[in-house]
Amino acid sequence: MELWEIIRTYLAADGLLPIILIVFGIFVLMVVPRKPNWIMGYRTKMACKNQETWFFAHKHFGKQMIIFGLVYVILLVGRVILLDNEASQWIIGVVISAQVLAVLLALIPTEIALRNEFDKNGSRKR
Repeated sequence: MELWEIIRTYLAADGLLPIILIVFGIFVLMVVPRKPNWIMGYRTKMACKNQETWFFAHKHFGKQMIIFGLVYVILLVGRVILLDNEASQWIIGVVISAQVLAVLLALIPTEIALRNEFDKNGSRKR
């Protein structure tokens, strides 16, 4: 198998997820439903408290998704550069873990930011 074919295979197999994460992050940043609902959007109990928490959560979560997508791209580039190296096998494990944890890990900082910015009733702390 030629080097370019190997690179294309890696990117086709793993390159779609970071693109999805980045596009989803941009979408969440730009298209926030007008009011909290349990059908569409970033829907946690804290995010749905009121309009202010709703918008804050969407903006924060969208940024997190873009960051995770970009980190994922860096991991994939590293994997392509180290194709037949032992480090490449380690990077494959990291990439697979990132696929599973990306969305969950974006939830954690968003929920922490919500709790730092708002009280339990959804009012700003400052």
